[in-house]
Amino acid sequence: MLANLITLLRIVLLPVIIYLVYQNKAFSSLLAVILFFMIILSDVFDGYIARRRHEITKFGSFLDPVSDKIIIYSLLLIFAIKEQLLLIILIMFIIRDIIVNYCRFIAAKHDIPIKEYAYTKIKAMLQYVLVLGLLLRDFFSYGSFQDSFFLMASHGIIWILVPLLGILSVTSSIYYGVKVGHNVRKQVKLGREIENESLVILANKKSRGYHDLYRRRLLKVFSRHRKAKMIYLSMKKEEMYEGIAQQVKDSSQIVIAGGDGSFESALNYQPFWKKSLGFFPLGAGNAFYSYFYKGKRFEYLRSRFKFRVMELDVLELEWEKGKKQTLFAGIGVDSEVPRLSKKRTQNGFFDYIAASWRGILRGKADYDLTLKINGKNYSWENCINITFGKVPYYGYSIRSFPGQILPNDGLVYGLACVSPHSVVWNKPLRIWGLLITMFGVNRPPMLDFKSKEIMIKSEVPFPVQAGGEFIGYSSWVKVKVVRKQKVLVI
Repeated sequence: MLANLITLLRIVLLPVIIYLVYQNKAFSSLLAVILFFMIILSDVFDGYIARRRHEITKFGSFLDPVSDKIIIYSLLLIFAIKEQLLLIILIMFIIRDIIVNYCRFIAAKHDIPIKEYAYTKIKAMLQYVLVLGLLLRDFFSYGSFQDSFFLMASHGIIWILVPLLGILSVTSSIYYGVKVGHNVRKQVKLGREIENESLVILANKKSRGYHDLYRRRLLKVFSRHRKAKMIYLSMKKEEMYEGIAQQVKDSSQIVIAGGDGSFESALNYQPFWKKSLGFFPLGAGNAFYSYFYKGKRFEYLRSRFKFRVMELDVLELEWEKGKKQTLFAGIGVDSEVPRLSKKRTQNGFFDYIAASWRGILRGKADYDLTLKINGKNYSWENCINITFGKVPYYGYSIRSFPGQILPNDGLVYGLACVSPHSVVWNKPLRIWGLLITMFGVNRPPMLDFKSKEIMIKSEVPFPVQAGGEFIGYSSWVKVKVVRKQKVLVI
């Protein structure tokens, strides 16, 4: 790779520059300045060449910053030995890198994203300028330049850069330490890693994914890697968990292999309330898979990653015909989608899209609602849809809420789509609302809220869904957190 060869050339030039600096001659010092300037230019061009020629590799991504550190710190050490730079400056830079790299290691271990701010690149650039300033000062200290403006200017550059780089080193160390420490503490608060697993898998053969050869094989691999016992659930929906309580009475960790509906049924099965529930995706929607397994698709199922047990708020949705415990629910035009879907989808995502279009075309999308949120009364005219829950996805990683949802803060999170325009624009606005929510944007016509309890009423009955299942029409619903369920997440 040409870009990697240029990077290696920079390292080859380093001992040549060190040799020239130790010659203590004006011409040798000038050559050192020229070669170092070539190193700076090559650092700019190798990145450009790698991107232009599509030669970005893991080795190149590792080699480039390592070569920068070797060149900068080696030359700073030479000037510290020659007593032209305080050794404490170099030590400060090294300590900063040790702290930052350790924080990055911890962040990677805990799957915590660390945003790289612009000052990281600025710091690296200023370090190059500092070394260039030291080389120029060394050159201007010979012959007729000893009392020149150029020597004074190089002194000034060094005196400005040293404290500035010191401040950047300290602040970046603090930033990484605080950021990673905060996120690690939050993860510890949200759950603990399970050292000794003792899983039982309850598989629903009626789930669409069970009839897929690859998904069924994946389930067997998952069971074998986890050394988990497999129990098949009853094919009758109303008797799905009949007799299961006795079979799993000695097991504290249960994985539901099914769709979102199978997991919601487990939430409503009282003998499981003291267990730790996990999820294996065998359904069509799998909103829960997007929550319990953070990215990496099926890699978590093929390999033996450690589960983390944490508490998750469970909601109770009450409406005219009864009560149901759930993790996500909604009213309005979105609730028409499960009503218009087939009883058991054959094509997963495509059936969902088809039902969504049917819901958009046929469903009513203009409700005049009165709400009670955080003890305050609201009136929303021309409301298209309201989603509420603790799981931030509809499925397929399509976000239903912008921003972060805390899993066990005792609050119900909600997102409403309220049109300020004519009802003619309501359905296109709902599609627009889905798009902006996917990108984490929160702006009109979307209104987000959170409350310990939400009460919604309407003179015209609206469709209601819970856990991806259509449960009927109602003129009122009440949603609140009723308990906490231990769940297994990765």
